[in-house]
Amino acid sequence: MAVSSNQKYSNYWKMLEVTADDLQRLTNHLFETEEPLSITDLSRVLIENRLESIRITEANREADSGIVYKPSGSYEPGDKVRFPELDDLVGIVVELRDGDNPALGDFKVAKIEFEDGSQRDFAAELETHELNERDYTKKSIADQDPQSIYREHGKLISSKLRSALDNQSDLIRIGDTWFPHSLLIELGAGYLNIAEAILDSLAGGPLTVEELIAQLEITDETGNKNLLAFSLNYALQEDPRFDEVGSTGKFSWFLRRLEPEEVQRTPLYLQAENPRIIDEDLSDEFYNLLYDLDDELSFSTEEINDVERAESISLTLTYPHWRAGSIPVTPKTNQVLPTALESQNVKVTFIDEQTQSSISAWVVRHRNYVIGLRDWFVEKGLIPGSLIDIIATDDPGTMIISPQRKRVNREWIKTVLVGADGGLVFALLRQPISAGFHERMAIAIPDVAGLDSVWDARKNKTYALKADVMRMMTELSKLNNQRHVHFVDLYAAINVIRRTAPMALLEVLIDSDDFFHVGDNYFHITEKS
Repeated sequence: MAVSSNQKYSNYWKMLEVTADDLQRLTNHLFETEEPLSITDLSRVLIENRLESIRITEANREADSGIVYKPSGSYEPGDKVRFPELDDLVGIVVELRDGDNPALGDFKVAKIEFEDGSQRDFAAELETHELNERDYTKKSIADQDPQSIYREHGKLISSKLRSALDNQSDLIRIGDTWFPHSLLIELGAGYLNIAEAILDSLAGGPLTVEELIAQLEITDETGNKNLLAFSLNYALQEDPRFDEVGSTGKFSWFLRRLEPEEVQRTPLYLQAENPRIIDEDLSDEFYNLLYDLDDELSFSTEEINDVERAESISLTLTYPHWRAGSIPVTPKTNQVLPTALESQNVKVTFIDEQTQSSISAWVVRHRNYVIGLRDWFVEKGLIPGSLIDIIATDDPGTMIISPQRKRVNREWIKTVLVGADGGLVFALLRQPISAGFHERMAIAIPDVAGLDSVWDARKNKTYALKADVMRMMTELSKLNNQRHVHFVDLYAAINVIRRTAPMALLEVLIDSDDFFHVGDNYFHITEKS
């Protein structure tokens, strides 16, 4: 089966490999324009360069293959002529004479000799002939619209180009913008010391690069503001005192030493001893169960980042995040959180939907949590298991947050009671509830300080997960007449005393003879004979 032209063109861009020549031409372009370019713009330049190269190559090939024959054409002895109507047969003009046919008017006759030695006569300079109207132009990749190419293949081309750029040294990167290192504006240590002092006076920042340039009063003879901003961004990036905390496309700088403790180090309540992503070989029942819990420990970095944007999401607070004042970065929450190509920490703002007050927070991307919401959780009367809505805005660094609405009343929910010896008891008690909640995940914590003491006592010791699971299963089974415990109830409860991934918990349940699955995600303690 013949391959269509569209398929060939598509395959060309799908199979494209970025070459040293591509990189050299991009470098030359940056030297000529003296403007830093994003990976998107560089990809568009690469496409244009490739199309131009194809046009030149095809023009040279066309010239080498001979002039396309048409009866209206003018030819001279020695010309190479190609005949599309004769399967692209090529011959040489060996003689040119006047034509002799009054009915045709003035014209010439060209004698053509072909490679096999045969000769034939063809009309030339004959204005009226049906072959003159035929279009022998072949479709070419070079005829494609660059914008259409980028719309269809831009993501793949940019990915390949980014990898190639990462493996060379002539061009340097800030975020996703590139420029020749040799053209940077030299900024001395004095400017960076002043930048540190400025940020220090602002409790660390953040300040955009434009705001820093204005306060530093940098003068540049080139007058190239983009180059100056790129040069300062690069100098700050290479200095460990500064942290770039803006979302993708926005450069904002903060003093690393003044970032909150929870940004610099993972809070105790989020420290997992056994992080385990979901095993893809699980049955659909268990896989979907664990996936729906939306725990950041369940997913790889690729899964978390490979998501489409959404207008809003809802999430359920677990005890570790409730206590730390955080929310997880997962495939779900990442649909509304700002992206950042290089920044490990991103400074963001949440807007309380009800009061319109601002909440300063940090997305700690390399540890998959957003920190800074503890006071808001307390203000709203939230508990582990509360449901929260987050809405994206036009500004990627700003989101609207609200508890799911519920009339304040008292509900029967699981309640953790802490004994004097640090032991925990679960009981069903009526508790005031001010927000919507997940019935299996909801847990009231009347004695936060007492539970904090349990965590403090355990933090420097190692406890077998199976032993903790047995303790929690025993407690929770008392709340059920059949003494069965649902996996989600157990997951919420075990995370009250230790940060545990759903997959790690499931492995304990299915790998041990002490527990058995009774169906519908319920488990039971095996009774010993």
